[in-house]
Amino acid sequence: MSPSITSPFTLAAAELRRFRGHPIRTLALVAIVLIPLVYGGLYLWFAWNPYGKLDQMPVAVVNEDTGATVDVEGGTQDINGGDQLVEQLKEDRIFDWRFTSASTAAQGLEDGDYYMVITVPEDFSTQLASLSGANPEQATVEFDLNDANGYVAGIMASTVEAELRNQINTAVYVTFATTIFGDLTELNQGLTEAADGANDLADGIGTAQSGAADLQSGLGELTTGAQQVADGASQVSDGVDQAVGTAQPVVQALAENWSQIQAGSAGAADLAERADTDLDTAYATLCTGNPDADADACAALQGFITDADDVNGDIQNADDLIQSTSTDTLDQASEDLTTLQTGAGDVADGASQVAAAAATAEDGAGDLAGGLTTLQDGASTLASKLSTAAESVPSTNPAEDAGNAEAYGSPVAISEDNLNAAGTYGRGLAPFFIAIALWVFGLMAYLVLSTVNGRALAGPLRSVPIAIGGWLPGAFLGVLSALVLYLAVELGLGLDPKDALDTVGLSLLVILTFTAMAHLFKLAFGTAGSLLLVVLLMLQLTSAGGLYPVETTPRFFQALHPLLPMSYVVDALRVTISGGEGSHITRAVVILVVYLVGALAVSSLVVAMRRRWRPDSLNEPLQV
Repeated sequence: MSPSITSPFTLAAAELRRFRGHPIRTLALVAIVLIPLVYGGLYLWFAWNPYGKLDQMPVAVVNEDTGATVDVEGGTQDINGGDQLVEQLKEDRIFDWRFTSASTAAQGLEDGDYYMVITVPEDFSTQLASLSGANPEQATVEFDLNDANGYVAGIMASTVEAELRNQINTAVYVTFATTIFGDLTELNQGLTEAADGANDLADGIGTAQSGAADLQSGLGELTTGAQQVADGASQVSDGVDQAVGTAQPVVQALAENWSQIQAGSAGAADLAERADTDLDTAYATLCTGNPDADADACAALQGFITDADDVNGDIQNADDLIQSTSTDTLDQASEDLTTLQTGAGDVADGASQVAAAAATAEDGAGDLAGGLTTLQDGASTLASKLSTAAESVPSTNPAEDAGNAEAYGSPVAISEDNLNAAGTYGRGLAPFFIAIALWVFGLMAYLVLSTVNGRALAGPLRSVPIAIGGWLPGAFLGVLSALVLYLAVELGLGLDPKDALDTVGLSLLVILTFTAMAHLFKLAFGTAGSLLLVVLLMLQLTSAGGLYPVETTPRFFQALHPLLPMSYVVDALRVTISGGEGSHITRAVVILVVYLVGALAVSSLVVAMRRRWRPDSLNEPLQV
């Protein structure tokens, strides 16, 4: 053994140096490095987002609908649901629509020119029109596929069947509404005008409601004033009652004794007249022509006579008034006092009634204002409902119908939340195909690389370093291969993992483990080991749960699922790429380390068992 071979690393370097100096050998190393890229990268490239290009899949549409005539208010209405559907499909190119005849479509489906044929039968509109009658029939649209043109293509077509159904349902909805309402444009206009009228009504009621509020406020002021008048009239009535109660007996007493009063008054007038005459006589006797009369006394007497004349005049006037007043006048005064008392009471009662009526009117005005408010709300609600109804009338414009197909065809939406969305088909499958590509590298690497250095088997180096030295070249090239694959998928396809470092680190651990396992199988079984690796690849493809949930697979594969490393690789890469629970990564790392260490340990035992050599085992030729 050469003294330079002292460690697994020198063994690995020696193995790699075998490929220097000859282009074919060098190209062989480059080829195995690029194998994961060719396998995984190309597959992910072509399948990255096939559902994003459905509009390039040719699908034939055959419209054989002959239309129908339905009775509507005021006459008849021609409908054609097939034409409506065709126009909508033209506006929403889910597929590459090819509008053609039935014979051309049938031949194209058979020849593989079309992946699907959609046929609108001739009685489509007739069946739609029956929905408005007593014997409705279900309208049908035919979907024809041909799995000979590709089963997966049929599955892809079926994935958008829901959207196609929405378009068809919208055409049905528009056509059916036409049979019920006639010209949908006129219906829309009528509902819009009705909504405008309801809005105007609401505005007018709002104005009336404001006036009713003002009326209520004015009646409130009137009620307050009327109540004040009623209170004053009541007080006046009470005062009149008191005054009449006092004056009425006096007037009645005067009436009963009026003749005596008149007689007394006449006597008083005569006495006053005689007294006045006597005073004049006394003055004339004492003062007139008497030089001895006392001037001051005469002057005083003259003043007294003047006053007596005034009193006598008043007495005479009073007597004249009394004499001219009859008992009838006093009786009338008594009646007038009674009438005044009654009238004051009536005024007080009337004022109270006015106040009560004003209060009632105020309450009525309040009720009117409240009723008008309710009426205004109702008119506003009516306007809103009519506007909504006008908007809900399907348009006769196919472009608008195509845009509204989802709402018309499927009025109830399902709200979906994806905690860790993959985004595209390819990104969702990337964990599976990256794992496969890395396994294929291990399978192919040891078709070119030697699993053990023959000279080292005969030397003093221990079995463990020899086994590791035989594994390291594949591991080193595998690391390069995994990095190339990741960079190609990231830069070329936009993998954009949620955790790039974890994705790269996990990929490197995977390639180390898979190359260790491939090295063990090839070391232990030779050419048969390659066959076993292929078998193990098949088992892992079917049990890893990369394409379908493992629960949907037969029990045999469910039993294998937790035993094989690729199951954990796919699970962990899903988390590093799309996100998820970190414990999945931890579990995968532990399992892969166990497989890695176990494979290297068993490889060391195999090397220990092969420490016998033959001369023809030295300088093994390159095997591809």
